[in-house]
Amino acid sequence: MDKREKAFIEKIKEFMEVQDDYLNYLEEYFDFIRYRNITRNSEIEHLLDIVLGMIPTDKTVDLYTRICLYYHAIDRQCAMEYAQFYLEMYNDDRVIREVMKVERLIKRYEKK
Repeated sequence: MDKREKAFIEKIKEFMEVQDDYLNYLEEYFDFIRYRNITRNSEIEHLLDIVLGMIPTDKTVDLYTRICLYYHAIDRQCAMEYAQFYLEMYNDDRVIREVMKVERLIKRYEKK
């Protein structure tokens, strides 16, 4: 590995550390949203957009999924669209699978 490759890897590591710190802040902000029972679409969608633009990691997909599930209780259609965005951007179906589980439970309950 040459000097430039090592420097690039170090920059990526630094960036991931900064992203992890920012993600911790976003998790606290999401906890605040849930605690205050904030239901404004714009507020939740802004948070989803931020997380969607981050480098995907297990931690980002976990937070994104939790936000989508919270949003699903407020606006089912928009939450489904955000889950679909994640699938299309990252070819990762974890978010949409979780949202679809909730959707199936709701439909099963509505039939009763």
